[in-house]
Amino acid sequence: MSVPFANASVQGELSAPPDAIFGQIPASGLDGIAFLDFAYESAGYSTHRVDGLLVGTWQGTSHNTWRNPWHPGPEDRPGDRPTRLTFRDGAMPDERADERIADAFVLRGPGFAGTTLWSGPCRGRYLAFMPAAVERMIEAPLSQAEIPTLTDDLAERMTVFHLLAALGQEAGRHDTGADALLIDSVALAALRASGALAPPAPRRSAVLSSRQARRVRDLVAERIDAPLSLREMAQAAGLSESYFVRAFKGSFGVTPYQYVLRERVTLAQSLIRSGTVSLGEAAKRAGFPDARRMGRTFRKVIGRSPTEAARLQRA
Repeated sequence: MSVPFANASVQGELSAPPDAIFGQIPASGLDGIAFLDFAYESAGYSTHRVDGLLVGTWQGTSHNTWRNPWHPGPEDRPGDRPTRLTFRDGAMPDERADERIADAFVLRGPGFAGTTLWSGPCRGRYLAFMPAAVERMIEAPLSQAEIPTLTDDLAERMTVFHLLAALGQEAGRHDTGADALLIDSVALAALRASGALAPPAPRRSAVLSSRQARRVRDLVAERIDAPLSLREMAQAAGLSESYFVRAFKGSFGVTPYQYVLRERVTLAQSLIRSGTVSLGEAAKRAGFPDARRMGRTFRKVIGRSPTEAARLQRA
């Protein structure tokens, strides 16, 4: 019996629920961007209609997509069809082009509808963007967007694979999920790497004005103990998210996400060094979900645990 589903950008039916979900981030509170890292142990299928945009990677058995709605019947079991059928020009021609793809990169733009079949164990990681999120990041109405529908060899898009794999690790580590700024940053980078977001036109290096930089610094300082999105930082500077990321790095030498992590670590170090708060309280005041997440960030940013860093500073 099929199972209906719907998320930030896609709706349809699954032949069965995933056998495993390694990480999941709902769209609520994250500017219309959702993420799912899942796996199946056996053959199955899904039907889907994309309203916004879908970027994903697929590993395992054949990834077979029929463009335009098609529902498998008893005589067309998923395991019987090991090839991907791509209808040329998005229509229903008499001739079909058959191609087998095991590890695939997937890009689905607004209006895409189809059926995907897989013939055995597989794992998928997908970012789903609501229409408003797509328009915000590509800086154009969907009606004017030229987003291709692609299913390519994953080896050609390994940047997307690494981005989504890293996001999957973050999403699966804690019940609190990944940081909103991290999701926004990965989503924007994935759009660029996927080809959905055109590369910036050649121009002189982008930088923030002194006034814009001050506004962003003040915002980070005021919100250091709370979630902060890329959209909010860009709005503080009066810029689009895409341009803001380039201008911010041109001014500060790091990405917005790296800057916020560094500021949180600096504040946490100061609190721990004072000896007046516990590690849990220091984590809370510095904007970390818990002491464990703070410890992992310390090791990533400065190469030491919080207690090791404090001990060295007091020495």
